[in-house]
Amino acid sequence: MKKNSIRIWRRTIQTGVAVFFIMLPILNAKGFSFIWGNFLNIHVGSLTFSDPLAVLQMIVKNRYLPVGLLISAGTVLAIAFCLGTVFCSWICPFGLLSELVNRLACRVWPQKSCLCKIPQNGFAVKAVIFCAGFLIVSFFCSSPALNRISLPYQYSNVFQYVFIQKYLAPATWLIGAILLAEFLLRTRLWCRWICPQSVLLTAAGRFNPFRLKVVFEKEKCVGSRGPCPCQKTCSLDLDPRRLNSRIEAQCTNCGDCVDACRKTGGALSLGFGQHKKGQ
Repeated sequence: MKKNSIRIWRRTIQTGVAVFFIMLPILNAKGFSFIWGNFLNIHVGSLTFSDPLAVLQMIVKNRYLPVGLLISAGTVLAIAFCLGTVFCSWICPFGLLSELVNRLACRVWPQKSCLCKIPQNGFAVKAVIFCAGFLIVSFFCSSPALNRISLPYQYSNVFQYVFIQKYLAPATWLIGAILLAEFLLRTRLWCRWICPQSVLLTAAGRFNPFRLKVVFEKEKCVGSRGPCPCQKTCSLDLDPRRLNSRIEAQCTNCGDCVDACRKTGGALSLGFGQHKKGQ
């Protein structure tokens, strides 16, 4: 297997999705209707995939269970149940932009310290923000306002505005401001500590101990206790050799650490239904 083959496949898919959602409004305007929508609701033929957080807000606000939306959101959660948060690392266009900005920042100032690395349990921070935001929206907002801070949705929405309504949406500046902050702080601020959409996806995966995950075989590891190539390549600054329950909740199964590890023993792999060895 070629080195970095997982990243090549992942970048191809990420870039393809990002470009496709730029072109989709143009295609829809020209009559293409097999695929239409955005990252809140995307329709592919007779199938619909809905943002689980958007559906949950609608259920709480309206106090009824729309079967169609439950199925469309359930499909997304079922994918996360089996594959973990692969949406974040393989599909999400903002995730692609965030990773590229992070790589650029690390090249510009590779030794720059970052205060944002102090809270290590990123999922706990996101969960607190998620719960607080959900309660505030539930009690004080008349519509599912958390949808508006879905950056994948806003990414696709920007191009719908540009090509259909000929208008530059304010979300353009929001996305730009967040990416600028991530560049200056040299950390993936949004994806690691804020993104509310990823909380339900992570929770769905945590219910399945046999989901796709990074597996570490200690006896094959030739690294030291210090930073190794597998940790250095992780854009979320996780150490894949120590994926305990707290850290594992932040891993998006991007596979970058697996690619890096192939050069130094092959102690890491992506697999289903396996348990970490040598912990």
